[in-house]
This record gives sequence, structure tokens and C-alpha cells, in this order.
Amino acid sequence: MSVCILHDIYLTMMKRILAPAFCILIGILMVGACKQPVAPDYRGLQSITITKLGLNESRVDANVKFYNPNNFKLKLKHADIIILMNDKFVGHCVIDSTINIPKMDSFYIPTSVNIDLKNIMGNAFQLLLNGKVRINAEGFVKLKKEGIGFKVPIHLEEYQQLDELLQQIR
Repeated sequence: MSVCILHDIYLTMMKRILAPAFCILIGILMVGACKQPVAPDYRGLQSITITKLGLNESRVDANVKFYNPNNFKLKLKHADIIILMNDKFVGHCVIDSTINIPKMDSFYIPTSVNIDLKNIMGNAFQLLLNGKVRINAEGFVKLKKEGIGFKVPIHLEEYQQLDELLQQIR
């Protein structure tokens, strides 16, 4: 047998062994690189402004502060959030604009929510007696990391003193 034939047999065997191993390695690296991001941490509301006040429809604008705990940048592509106050529906917020999120840093998302004042008024006496309100936000956000999209559920709960909340409103 000539050296060329042995060399060809060796190369063929190596290709058969290394090709699947290489594919498996690439697959593992891709799965690791595409790790689903952790949902940003909610850090509070700022600049709350009532932009429209009416019995049938009111609108509240605010900047929602978050912190991105991921060590990579993200893009928020869509958000669909329902807001509850003491388990009563208050409003629905949809964000359809792209927001760049820095890695391991705080960021703000400007929001505008149409508020159902009838549900708040039905709760007004209880709110005044209790002095604090529980605010829940439930829904999801669509994030992108380097072109790959992820749907991340959002479940936020915060207790606010009513007087502190009213002081923030402009």
C-alpha cells in the first residue's frame, strides 16, 4: 500500500470522526451564546404626569426605571402590560418602539397608559383608609439579543404609599 492511499484513508477516517464532533461543539457553543436573557429588574416610576383627565378616559405618562442585570446589550422591541391596582384593572400599556438597553446598567422606558378611572374611584374609599396601594404589572416583553428574539414574562408587584404616589404626580 502506498503512502498516498494510507494518507487518504487517514483523512477520510478523521473527517468521519471530527465532522460530527465539530458539529456538536458548534451546537453547544450556539446554545450557550443564545442563552435567554434575564428580565430587567424594576426600579420604580419617575416623572408621573397626568396628560388627560376625564371620567371615561384618562392618560398617565411616566418613565419606568429598570436595571439590566445581563452582561450584554438588549433591544426591547415590544411590550404588552396590564396594570392592576389592588387587584382591579386600571390600564393597559403597549410599547411598539425599539428601545436600546445597555448592559448591566439602568435605563428608562417612557410609557403612556390609558387609565380606567371608574375602577380607581370604586376603590377610592378603601385606598384612603388603607393609605397604601398595591400596583401589579403583568404581561410580557419581546427582547432581542444580537438579532435573536425572546419573549420574557413580566410579573411586577409594588406597594406604594398613597401620599408618596400623589406627590410624584405633576
